Amino acid sequence: MNRLFKAIIIDDEPAARRLMKSLLQQHKDVVEVIGEASNGREALGKIDSQLPDLIFLDIQMPDLTGFEVIEQLNHQPDIIFTTAYEQYAIKAFETFSIDYLLKPIKEERLEQSIAKLKKFGKLNAGIDISELQQIIQQLRTPQKATALPIKTGDKINLLKFENISYLEAHDKYVFIYTIDGQKHLTDQSLMSLEEKLPAQFYRVQKSYIINKERIKEMHKHFNGRFLFTMDDKNVTKISSGRTYNEAIKAEFGL
Repeated sequence: MNRLFKAIIIDDEPAARRLMKSLLQQHKDVVEVIGEASNGREALGKIDSQLPDLIFLDIQMPDLTGFEVIEQLNHQPDIIFTTAYEQYAIKAFETFSIDYLLKPIKEERLEQSIAKLKKFGKLNAGIDISELQQIIQQLRTPQKATALPIKTGDKINLLKFENISYLEAHDKYVFIYTIDGQKHLTDQSLMSLEEKLPAQFYRVQKSYIINKERIKEMHKHFNGRFLFTMDDKNVTKISSGRTYNEAIKAEFGL
């Protein structure tokens, strides 16, 4: 008789969680889904309280990455990573015989993971956690990126930094505007995006980050503020926040 693995699905995309649950229905003699989590912090709480045998863990999540979740675990379940980024899989997972599923997840590839579970009983046995953490640290080493990845459903758009005019926070969302007038929606916070953007991007008020290389004109505005005219299709005008004035003067040598 096959062992039944109690599993938690961890992914910030509802559609991805639904797809995984649907695919796992065909393997309910091996895997029983006992919970879901939509972010890293929720995942840590559920793993510690429900003590699953197995987790399906997304890598790119808005609060904690899958790697950061691993570092903070008290309970150590088997791990099957789900990722849209193949370089992660190549660099770490195969080194430690950790299984992974590339998005969009294919039914036949999931079947291979289930076959491993049935054959070996435990996927991550014998992993040197300290060595794994070293690999994780290497993966965190900043690489010189040329584009900002934005997830839309199961698709990832790569917006080249040079083509981004500005970013605007609105309620719980952020809109990224490109120089050709297009806008892209992301649920990442402006603060988290600010950390990922290179030095050419500068925050001029609470709700706006602009691309300094796309500034067409800059004028003094009322109350000591500044008005930026962007070199984009819409010739967008963005005023600075009053509390940012001194920092802007220093940044632009005014």
